[in-house]
Amino acid sequence: MKILEEQLKAEKEGISYALLTVAETEGTSPCKVGKKMLLLDDGTTFGTVGGGEFERQALEEAAQAIKDRQSFFKRYTHIPTYEEQGLGCSFQVSLLVEVVCPTLLLVVCGAGHVGSAVLRLARIVHFETILIDSRRPDQIQETIELADRFISCETFESGISSTSIHDGAYYLCCAPTHTQDKSALKGALQKNFAYVGMLGSIKKTKEIYLQLEQDGINRDLLEQVYTPVGLDICDMSPEEVAFSVLAEILMLKNGGTGRSRKDR
Repeated sequence: MKILEEQLKAEKEGISYALLTVAETEGTSPCKVGKKMLLLDDGTTFGTVGGGEFERQALEEAAQAIKDRQSFFKRYTHIPTYEEQGLGCSFQVSLLVEVVCPTLLLVVCGAGHVGSAVLRLARIVHFETILIDSRRPDQIQETIELADRFISCETFESGISSTSIHDGAYYLCCAPTHTQDKSALKGALQKNFAYVGMLGSIKKTKEIYLQLEQDGINRDLLEQVYTPVGLDICDMSPEEVAFSVLAEILMLKNGGTGRSRKDR
C-alpha cells in the first residue's frame, strides 16, 4: 500500500519514477515473485526486491532508465555474492522495470505572435500544451487549434488558478499587455512550477515585480522567473524568440549549460 501511495504522490507532484517488479526467480533466491520496489527520480526508494548486490545493480540500471525514459525487462544471471566459496546463494532473477515520467506540460499565457510560434515548436519537442487567453475564441481560433487545450478566462490569474495543472509544468507569460502579463505571472507563481518565463524588457520586469511585491508575492519567488525570457540567440522576431524560449526550457529540463557543445 505504501508503494502505491508514493506512486500516486509522485504522479501528482510531477516526479519521474521507476517501479521494479520481480517477475521470475530460479535457485536459492532472496527475491520473491511479485515483490516491488519504487525508485524516485531523486534516488528515494520504497520497498525492496531482495537486497544485496542484485538490488544495487537493479537500482543503478533503473536510475539510468528514468533518465532515458525507457522501461525494460531483464534477466539477471550472473549476480556476484562476494561470499566465501560454498557460502553464497546461486540464483537468477527476471525483473520488470516500468518507467513513468510526467507529461511535459507547457502553459502559454497569450495567443499573440510569440505564443503562436511557441505552440508550433512545442509540439515538435513533445510538450503537451495549454493556451490561456481572455479574448473571444473566434478572434484567436487559428492559435487555439495549435494547442492541446484552450482555457478562456476573464483574467489570466483566474484562468491559471481554476485550471487543473499538474506540478512541474512550464509557464510562459506572453500576453498582449503588461497588466495581463502581471496577472499571468501572479497566477503561475502560485503553482508548483518547473519554469516560469515572461516576455518583456528589464524596465517592464522591475515595474511588475514592484507591484507583485505590494500584492504579497515574495521577492525570492520572483527571482526564479526567467525574464527577459529566452536564450541570447535570436533576432527578436516572433519565430526566433519562440525558438530561444524553447531552447531555454530544454536547457533547464535537461540540465544543460546553454554553451556550444563544441566548447564542452
